[in-house]
Amino acid sequence: MALRKLSANKQELSEEKPLEKFFLFFNRWNGFDLLVLLICAASFCCSWIESMLNYDSLHWGWPYLAALDLQRGAIPHSETLTFYGYLHTWIMKVALTVFGERLMSVGIITGLFYSLTLFLSYRVFLRFLAKHLAFIAVGLIFLIHPYIIYPSPNYFAYTFQLLALIFLLRYSENRYNGFLAGIFLSMSVLSRYSSVIAIIPPFIILLCWEFFTIQGTKKRIIEKIGIMSFGFFIPLIIFFAYLAMNSALDDFFYQNKMLINTIGKGDSIYTYLNFLASIIQINDSYASDFRGKLFTLILIVCSFIILREIIRKIFGKSVVSAYTRYDIAAVCLITVFGYLNSVHVYETFRLVNGASLGIGIVVFVFYNFFTQTIKPVKYLIVFSSVLLGLFLSATMFFKTTTSAYYPWKMDVLFSNGVTNKTIGIFKGKLLTKEYNDFYQEVFEAIAPFKNSCHILNYTSDVVAFAMNDLPRIQIAPVHFPWVDDISKQAKLIDRHEAVILSYKALDLPDYAEIFKKDWPDEIPWLGGGCLFIYAPKQYAGNNQM
Repeated sequence: MALRKLSANKQELSEEKPLEKFFLFFNRWNGFDLLVLLICAASFCCSWIESMLNYDSLHWGWPYLAALDLQRGAIPHSETLTFYGYLHTWIMKVALTVFGERLMSVGIITGLFYSLTLFLSYRVFLRFLAKHLAFIAVGLIFLIHPYIIYPSPNYFAYTFQLLALIFLLRYSENRYNGFLAGIFLSMSVLSRYSSVIAIIPPFIILLCWEFFTIQGTKKRIIEKIGIMSFGFFIPLIIFFAYLAMNSALDDFFYQNKMLINTIGKGDSIYTYLNFLASIIQINDSYASDFRGKLFTLILIVCSFIILREIIRKIFGKSVVSAYTRYDIAAVCLITVFGYLNSVHVYETFRLVNGASLGIGIVVFVFYNFFTQTIKPVKYLIVFSSVLLGLFLSATMFFKTTTSAYYPWKMDVLFSNGVTNKTIGIFKGKLLTKEYNDFYQEVFEAIAPFKNSCHILNYTSDVVAFAMNDLPRIQIAPVHFPWVDDISKQAKLIDRHEAVILSYKALDLPDYAEIFKKDWPDEIPWLGGGCLFIYAPKQYAGNNQM
């Protein structure tokens, strides 16, 4: 049977008639829409389970503690270190209010945003893909990265960036969509400050491209830029005014400068060379497995489309192509710049939350090739696609991948998981016996000092730092000497009013060691090290070791 050609403006089905009839019937009942919603719901459920089973005391404890400080009235940056972005921490604060002051809360809200990201990606794909192809693209994103692994700001910033893109693409329907696009773009930046280099440039390029290439509409484009800029700057002005009113503006700039240089290593040329080497897969990274390599293919495809259209424009070649469209250009730009989210750490989850729109472009390219090639090649493409789906499906939950560094343990999930009813932040979690016993001992060792001492943390264990809810003077969840007042800590220790968490043995006058034990191996970043806890002898009593 003859195949119908793919239109550049309308996505017509190009399958042979029996399959075409099936898609038409399925679409009539919104079948693909329902399947995408099912994927979103499945992702949220998986993120909920991950929130129950994850034992990363650093990356989960950190946003929890920052949100707790905000909930209790701390001023961001001056009284609590807002490590990633104020909006990210504020949303986490809302999660603690709604779901309770527990570690699971920050995972639940992050999972909700990631499932929304999948749905928004589908909405973007529908601008240039038929529903069944848009569904396939969303399905691939889900198979690559089914659920959250951290309560990371990337999951929030990308959601807001997609909303900004959707409203920008709808500007022709209503110019106030440009205002909403600006608002959401600003919210994306406020969710993760350091992602500004990945978030803003695609939108600037799109607007400039319109201004310089589209003839006879300069006034309309200037108006569009003005409306969008107005929406973008309103949240930023409110935020910076709030910081200035609370004398936190200097802290904001200082902390972000130090974080870029110390954590992000933004002042080192090695950071950028390592980033480039990771992209082309000649350097080991957290995206070196098959899932990560798929993003190298995505970058090649999107970069090729952009460069080809630029060259055609420069040389004045007028070519009718399915790729010479504003929405295709927008998605390609968002994708390519999205890789800058991974400059300091090249990771699959960062790529998904920055460049996964490129999966829709790859599906579009392969589909166009599929419609024009010979039958044997079509069969090969279908067979390869099935194998890809089977491989990704088989490694989604119980295998170590770059999308899940610490896969679920079947015995913990289905039979041997332990619940803890004593430690509030563990409410709802399923723990291993070793993990539960370790933190129960830590909790009981610190508990007698709740009304007499502050707590100081010189480890990366934020859970141990937070779970007894002792008063804190450190504004950072871990020890950053450049942000906290060391003299205040010294005075607290000299007055014998501090419980001290340390990763090494200390010799402090009038302090006793009340706890010493290796972190369980299943605790990421900490397993194998030793936690020491010291308290004033005058309060330690029988707790001394």
